[in-house]
Amino acid sequence: MSEEKPVLLKTLINTNELATLLGQPNVVVLDCRFYLTDHAKGRSEYEKGHIPGAIFVDVHHELASPETQTTGRHPLPDENVFSKQLQDWGIETHSKVVVYDDMGGAIAARAWWMLSQQDIDVRVLNGGFPAWVKEGRDVSQTPTVPVAAEHKVAVSFPWAITEQAVIENFETNQFQLVDARSSDRFNGENETMDPVAGHIPGAINRPFADNLDPDGYFKPAEQLHVEWQDWLSDDCDAYVYYCGSGVTACHNVLALNYAGIGAKQVYVGSWSQWAKRMLRATAL
Repeated sequence: MSEEKPVLLKTLINTNELATLLGQPNVVVLDCRFYLTDHAKGRSEYEKGHIPGAIFVDVHHELASPETQTTGRHPLPDENVFSKQLQDWGIETHSKVVVYDDMGGAIAARAWWMLSQQDIDVRVLNGGFPAWVKEGRDVSQTPTVPVAAEHKVAVSFPWAITEQAVIENFETNQFQLVDARSSDRFNGENETMDPVAGHIPGAINRPFADNLDPDGYFKPAEQLHVEWQDWLSDDCDAYVYYCGSGVTACHNVLALNYAGIGAKQVYVGSWSQWAKRMLRATAL
């Protein structure tokens, strides 16, 4: 790794810290629970119970734009559309935002990555909603109606890597791809989501689940630092992270920053976009 100390992103918050923030001005909590095979379940779980004051986020529609024949499953939303979405949630540049899910941050990390690029103070709740419930903290069944912010945040996504950049990288060798999917999917086994199995040529595999302990909390930062250093051998800008559709790749970026290792770049189209490219190539 580079000896120059990277500029690290803010990452995690624990339940005690979140409890002290609830109800304070400029604090916004986003419930990002999402289930890939049942898009209605996230809202249903939210209505059964959520952290008081939390706003439900529809990952499929509010953190992504519609899938097309040439995109991955969760392309980034239009910048102006997402700026309006942030305003509707009551988020401004000075807001303090906490995001959570029930999958160890695997889904909430996408919101964290998108908001971090807007220079917003955003943290992921370590342990997520299960940790909150396990500790016997208050849970609400009343949907939160957000109060729109007065001003819009100017949105851009400078850390998003395009399909074209990945193609060009085969010639320029500017970065190493790191795949966050499980090892079986990386190896072309048990593929159920995408039409082609396998991985992008030259990629290495670090499953995002390896960032977590058996209880769904992030491993200690020091442990993650040691584990990730076994994988990375150059400065942080030489790595681009991807997954199936640009969601769980953000978990690796989150874990790296928590571990004290700089990381930002995500190939959002990920394998779901690359698989479509392979289908087009074989159809010629």
